[in-house]
Amino acid sequence: MKKLLASLTILTILALPLGSAAFAEQQTPSIDLSVEEIHGNIPAQADAAQAMYPAVHSLVLAMTENNLEYEPENSEFLWTSLYYMLSLYGQMDERAELTDDTLILPSEMVRDYASALYPQVEQLPEIPSPISQRIRYQASDDSYRLARGDEGLAEVVLQAPITLASGTVVLTGQLNSLEDGSVLRDFQVTLTSRDSMFGYVITDLT
Repeated sequence: MKKLLASLTILTILALPLGSAAFAEQQTPSIDLSVEEIHGNIPAQADAAQAMYPAVHSLVLAMTENNLEYEPENSEFLWTSLYYMLSLYGQMDERAELTDDTLILPSEMVRDYASALYPQVEQLPEIPSPISQRIRYQASDDSYRLARGDEGLAEVVLQAPITLASGTVVLTGQLNSLEDGSVLRDFQVTLTSRDSMFGYVITDLT
């Protein structure tokens, strides 16, 4: 599990452009990530933007590329965005098995990642046909097989998280093109604390 922690930390740092990094440096002190870990891989002192970057990046990219509305109760929406997260970040998890063109992931790991995207993941719905060509369940070893996708030509830039009096965390950000720097989408994500691998769950995205 250490491999995913290190990789996610590096990806979070690399994903922030210089302007955003400078803003963060001026506004908030740096976070020491060599401290107590919780929920598997995410450091106890990692803020919401760091811990949830993979989930937010994957969800926003899936919605934008597939012209989807935020509908977590819709199985096609659920599996499309979960596929993006697993395809982009699943190979960094030590539980994953990687072949030339396929990721093999135990179902426990898939539920761990889903827990950052959706409030209800105790029983994942069946994979709908539109996404079944890219991800399928294999009952013989209780695992999922994913066709590996590309990383795309866009990045998510997140501002510092805002914690409301209720404890809810709000993240604002942009999906930017890596080709010309244009803004593809502005968004706001609402997070709630959750006892899970990533420490939070997305409860709304506008």
